[in-house]
Amino acid sequence: QLLDRNAFEGKVHVLLSRQAQLEQRGSIVASLATQARENDLAVTAEIRPHPAAAKVPAAALKAIEAASTTAPSDSVIGSATRAFAPMLIEIAPPPAPKPRPVEEPRDQASAVPKAEADHASADLAAAASNPDLDAPARLDLIAHSLDRVERGQLATLGQVATVARDAVARLGAVVAKTGLSMDNLSAPDPKGGLGGPFIPVSDDPAALAFDTAVSRAEREIALADRMRRLMPFMPVRRPLFGEASVSSPFGYRPDPFLGRPALHPGVDLVQAYGGEIYSTAAGRVVHAGPLGGYGNMVEVDHGNGLATRYGHMSEVQVTEGQEVKAGAALGRIGSTGRSTGPHLHYEVRVNDEPVDPERFLEAGADMFAAQ
Repeated sequence: QLLDRNAFEGKVHVLLSRQAQLEQRGSIVASLATQARENDLAVTAEIRPHPAAAKVPAAALKAIEAASTTAPSDSVIGSATRAFAPMLIEIAPPPAPKPRPVEEPRDQASAVPKAEADHASADLAAAASNPDLDAPARLDLIAHSLDRVERGQLATLGQVATVARDAVARLGAVVAKTGLSMDNLSAPDPKGGLGGPFIPVSDDPAALAFDTAVSRAEREIALADRMRRLMPFMPVRRPLFGEASVSSPFGYRPDPFLGRPALHPGVDLVQAYGGEIYSTAAGRVVHAGPLGGYGNMVEVDHGNGLATRYGHMSEVQVTEGQEVKAGAALGRIGSTGRSTGPHLHYEVRVNDEPVDPERFLEAGADMFAAQ
């Protein structure tokens, strides 16, 4: 009887230890699920329309009427006529992961979401208090409950990895459409300090499946977080609010003043004089003022060799060295420099070489439309 009792107590101890292990694992699963959800919400955050541009003073409109040209022909606008409105994405800072100290046994550094752990605890309490169950039946009930919790953990980790992987795929498609490569882009470092104890991978064979699932989920979440931090600095938002027509696309064209073929390094967006112009990505202003044929021009450096230019402004509202967020007001539409009428000359540059801005605008339109 003593031997039987000791064996029974040993089995109970193993099950209780396993429950404690699963409850500890729950904090890891819950933390990863929170990170994946917040990353996904940040990527697919609600897009709020920018407030309507301030009403243009009548005097300003009258002053420009004499310089206004006739509207571009349908053949020039064609299917390129579209709205160019700024898109704002609010990025939440990444949550701080819970530390798992190395001195703790690995079986105490792992667990299930709280609801499942509570359910397991309820099963254990029921098993312990039910007088109709004999000892072996109680142990079977406890083991069955813990099996269910463990399956739930692995299923949750799989879902977490899927959510993060889907976010990576969506943003990867946006970057690919711009013609850039993620291998050549680096995201800004997360704000705040980083650190914590080193947690080695467990050598326990019983923990292998869980550790593998955690590693897979953490890898996908890290990729999603990297892309989430990168996207505010990608010029895929729109520089104007409301309807705007494309009077001249990117590429070679007859120069409007000389009539000779020349490269047009950007896209001309026609809108009323005085309309507000917005930064299409976060970055630092490296030029704000007159620059040759651009007239009054603002250039924003977004990092990774990416820059945008906004030309022919009637008013510049930023200064050199200023840090701006995506959607920040930069100035107002004008007709300064080599311009035949009010419009925005918008450029995207990669390593100081002009590229077609509409690639970036269309990539952003696809992303925002999917949301």
